[in-house]
Amino acid sequence: MPANLTQQYLMAEERFRAATTHEEKVAALEEMIRELPKHKHTEKMYADLKARLARLRKEGESQGGPARRSDALVIRREGAGQVFLIGGPNSGKSSLMAALTNAPVEVTEYPFATRRCLPGMAAFEDVPFQLVDTPSVDPAFLDPALLPLIRQADAAVVVVDPVSPEGLDHPAFLWRTLQEARIDLVAGDVHRVPRTAGRTVLPAFLAATHAGDPDFPTGIELLREVLPAPLPIVPVDSRDPSTLQGFLRACFDLFGVVRAYSKQPGREPDRTAPFLLPRGSTVLDFAGKVHRDLQERFDYARVWGPGKFEGQRVPREYEVQDGDVIEVHGR
Repeated sequence: MPANLTQQYLMAEERFRAATTHEEKVAALEEMIRELPKHKHTEKMYADLKARLARLRKEGESQGGPARRSDALVIRREGAGQVFLIGGPNSGKSSLMAALTNAPVEVTEYPFATRRCLPGMAAFEDVPFQLVDTPSVDPAFLDPALLPLIRQADAAVVVVDPVSPEGLDHPAFLWRTLQEARIDLVAGDVHRVPRTAGRTVLPAFLAATHAGDPDFPTGIELLREVLPAPLPIVPVDSRDPSTLQGFLRACFDLFGVVRAYSKQPGREPDRTAPFLLPRGSTVLDFAGKVHRDLQERFDYARVWGPGKFEGQRVPREYEVQDGDVIEVHGR
């Protein structure tokens, strides 16, 4: 087993082992193939994964093709990662989607308007990521396709309206439903959540909607009393841009990454698309992201960023900070 498998790959591998449907297995294998580092030490592993995927797809076709498969869908990730919005009826999930993405969501005052999972692209500053609106989790109705899809996500946001009396009743049923489906929501990020055999562990926070309502402070106090598990609470209001930015920042933090920008000697930095590295990564890791040969020839790096001298020379052990501009020098 290669020593440099990423956390994303290991989490996809765990999802494959825990998969109970054909669609879940295919989705997890596709994710493993995408996240597998590509170099000579993983060539055989890559070929084995491709062969397993081909066999799974052939098995699906022999069982009658897509028409006879489960209704569960596979929502392919886009951007930095995939965050599912989950919650009870009228909690405010669709309003957030409408405010933050171009997805064709239907925002209504009546419950259960969202009948299928709907992805849309949001962004925190220069980092796009995928939000997924979902059907409500409620004793009156639970979409059987929802839980398998949640298991494939990178992270989750529990959306609750603490101003509504009904909203305070939703968390208990939601947690019980997820626990029975072997899904655990915990504070943290995708690189630092515990991996538990047979269970899906997702980093999460709770988005408390209608933050501008006069009764919101009281509702938050009541919400803390009824929460089945401790999660960070992020106040948000779909009509308040400042709270929406706080929500986007909290989503970005779930991925557990920092942004770094490449710079060639004598040129301006490339700020069109940041490299995303797990928190704690070094400039040597960054060099490998830019190009494997650059990592092997690494000599030193110069870094521009907050709290540093401009172009400060750093060794390979330097820990990359969010927003750093890095100029790598090779031997």
